[in-house]
Amino acid sequence: MSERSYIVRPTADRDLDFCATETSPEVGHRFLLAAHDTFALLATQPNMGWRSRLRYPDLKLLRVFRVYLPSADGVEISRLVHGSRNLQELLRSEGAD
Repeated sequence: MSERSYIVRPTADRDLDFCATETSPEVGHRFLLAAHDTFALLATQPNMGWRSRLRYPDLKLLRVFRVYLPSADGVEISRLVHGSRNLQELLRSEGAD
């Protein structure tokens, strides 16, 4: 059995950096550790969370827990988006239509 892994896309990496640097170094470090622990968990359980209800056909496999795509080897971390944000509008503004 192969080990499942995760890939952090550049947009998600920018989200991580922003979240980690908007607080104290200690809290930022704990945030990054917790985020990567969560990514590792998602890699072992790629169907965790729920399917998005976005209208974009290209994103029909997108799952919401953190925004990620299940893959054969684990998951792809696409974004980290605060729950109060409108995901559909965010993706539309980034050209995901």
